[in-house]
Order: sequence, then structure tokens, then C-alpha cells
Amino acid sequence: MSYTTLLFDVDNTILDFTRCEREAVGLVMKNNGIEASDENIVYYSGVNDRFWKMFERGEIKKSEIYEGRFKAFLKEKGFEGNSKKISDEYIEALKTFHFPLDGALNMIERLSKKFEIYYTTNGNAVTQEKRIKNSGILNFAKGVFVSEAIGHQKPEKEYFDYVLKNIPEKDKSKIIVIGDSMSSDILGGINSGIDTLWFNPMGERAIYEPTYTAKNFAELIEILENS
Repeated sequence: MSYTTLLFDVDNTILDFTRCEREAVGLVMKNNGIEASDENIVYYSGVNDRFWKMFERGEIKKSEIYEGRFKAFLKEKGFEGNSKKISDEYIEALKTFHFPLDGALNMIERLSKKFEIYYTTNGNAVTQEKRIKNSGILNFAKGVFVSEAIGHQKPEKEYFDYVLKNIPEKDKSKIIVIGDSMSSDILGGINSGIDTLWFNPMGERAIYEPTYTAKNFAELIEILENS
């Protein structure tokens, strides 16, 4: 198999979203009189993940995520606060954080010399576009596909259908989806008949069967350059 085109997830595949989220939500908590403790930040992260999973399963609209996750966090933790205000402040704060994972820039630069790279993400359009641009990784890609701008999200087949219509490569056998999320990246690739590479540095158990699995960037590069 000789791939020409890589559909790369962004958060926790190239950019360290866990760190970005922690910095942004910690700042917002402090500004709204909530203790920015590890416990509170981790709890919010779990609520956020829960809302995104509901969105990926088609149970809620994307617009319901942003304020909804903070409303749920405040209610479940028993805190007082304006969830809409906190949500707006968080989205603004998140735009300013864009930490690449260790080795990610070297990895993506190397691969960009051999493959056509496109970024695929379910994030907020304005936030993701700014973070991708400011992080420097945009220099190595041919384009960015944000679910909010498309009107469909990973893992929906319609999302990948849109991507396929807007990239030069039309042969699915020469395209591969790369990402850390089983529920959006890997399932999305499977739903669309596209090969998948699961980036799994934490050694998590697979729910679906990816074409390949890499636990670090060295393995990821080796798989792509020798497939």
C-alpha cells in the first residue's frame, strides 16, 4: 500500500489539547471565583469529553456543547456561576493556547515532504483555525477541515465525503485517517472505507479495529513511510 494523502486529527494527535484545556479552563475558573484545583479541572475535562461523545453519536447539536458542558459542571459540582459567560471566556482563552506534543513538529514536517497532509478536526471553527495557525503546523498542510464549517462531524460519513470531494486524491486506497480518537477518527475512517492509523500513546484498549496502531511518533512515521 502506497499512501499519498494523510488526514490528520489535530488535538492530542499533534497538539497537546489536554495541556491547552487545562491552561484555559484553569484561567477561566480563577477569573470566575472557582478554585482551579486538579480535581476541578479533571472533573470539567470529564464533563467536556462526555458532551463531545454525545455530539459524535448524534445525540446533541454542536451548539449544545459549549455552554452545556459548563452548566453541567457547575450543577454537578455545586458551584455558582454564569455558564454562558464562563463558556465565552473559555473559548477566547483556548484560542491563545497551542502546545505541540513533544516531537510533533518534527514528525509533521518530515511527513509533509512525502505526503499531502490535511487536518481534520471537530473543534470550534474560529478557535481551531487560530490555534492551528499560531502553532506553526499550518505550514505543513494543504488544508484544514473543521466540522463546524462543514456542517458534519467525525465520525459521520458525510464529513469524510466532504473532505474527499475537496482534496485532489480520489482513490481511497491511497488515503489514511490518523488520530487518537476511536470514536471519531478510527470509526470515521471505518465508516468511510478509508484505512486508519490509531495514535495510541497511552496503550488504551481498541474498541474498533484500526488498520495500524502506533504508540509513538517513531512508529507512526515508520508505518507511513513503509506502507
